[in-house]
Amino acid sequence: MRALPRAADIDVLLALAAFGALLADPLLLHRVTGLTPEIVILSLLAAVPLVARRRYPLAVLAVEVPLLLACLAVAHPNRAAVGITMLLVFTVGLEGGRARSLLVGAAMALLVAVAVVLTGQRLGPVDFVAYMSLVLGALLAGETLRARQALQRALAEEAVRASEAAAQHRFDAERLALAHELHDVVGHALVAINVRAGAAGRRARKGGAADGTGALDEIASVSAEALSELRTALKALRSAQDGPAPLQPVQDLASLSSLIAGVEEAGLAVKLEMAGTPADLPAPVGHAGYRIIQEGLTNVLRHSTARQALVRVEADHRSVLIEVLDEGKPHPSADRAVGQAAGHGIAGMRERAAALGGSCEAGPAEGAGWRVRAEIPVAGAGG
Repeated sequence: MRALPRAADIDVLLALAAFGALLADPLLLHRVTGLTPEIVILSLLAAVPLVARRRYPLAVLAVEVPLLLACLAVAHPNRAAVGITMLLVFTVGLEGGRARSLLVGAAMALLVAVAVVLTGQRLGPVDFVAYMSLVLGALLAGETLRARQALQRALAEEAVRASEAAAQHRFDAERLALAHELHDVVGHALVAINVRAGAAGRRARKGGAADGTGALDEIASVSAEALSELRTALKALRSAQDGPAPLQPVQDLASLSSLIAGVEEAGLAVKLEMAGTPADLPAPVGHAGYRIIQEGLTNVLRHSTARQALVRVEADHRSVLIEVLDEGKPHPSADRAVGQAAGHGIAGMRERAAALGGSCEAGPAEGAGWRVRAEIPVAGAGG
């Protein structure tokens, strides 16, 4: 909006300059001996429409052509008429539509050039070609500038769309990360609680010692740990990091001992084999590996009859290899809803590995049991 007054001022100055050129051109070239009221009035009428050339380019050109022809017939301002025509066809090429503007502008340019040659003195074919070249050059210059501006607008719009798409991608990635964290933390804790409560109930129904106090203590401990992990996950995923520090460090492969201890308390013996230095891995790799192992052991607890599982971790400077194996069979009480939940967990493990450029496979092991195998590259994973 601030540029509009400046553009209007420029158009007014151009109209005044055109009025002066229409008056001075025939005098300087000795086409007339003096200015008459007819010459002044025609020059003024031909100059005034230039004020609206940006808003109505084709209409102003259509009005200007007969006025310029009248000026040529009375005073012969050849160069001024050609200059005004160049300005108008440039504006038509810049502001108007491509096909119609080019056609009308070229026709008007031809008409004015012919009129200049016919009304001029001692003008030949060379002058006609020169005038036509000037006018058509102005028309093409306006069209070229219009195309360039259209390309710049298209590129700007594409940049805006790309920025919006990137923002949406970041939002989706953050939402997926939050879903993974909630699934792993809450799912693992609920499975552990369910296993402990189920075991206590079975002992009570068999008439043995219910050991209710011990089971409740274990459930309270697991739920408190899950709540702490949930708070840590939510705090780490918040966009603003200027609040209090997380309640506990983000889990990684170096802290597998506490995870395995909790799983063993739920009744699943776990053998851990580690090679390399998992503590030196980048934080994203270590955390993803921890969650994959957690989900793998949770699935063994929930969906398998196995009483023992093997966790193998091999880490070096290139990648980390993770395996979770068991020799059990699918739990007979597994229903459709449980199968769907397990499917979400497997998809989550794959997505965690893929997000870091790795892969994760889960399926039946050779012979019997189930195996989860993930490989995550270390290079390129920021800490």
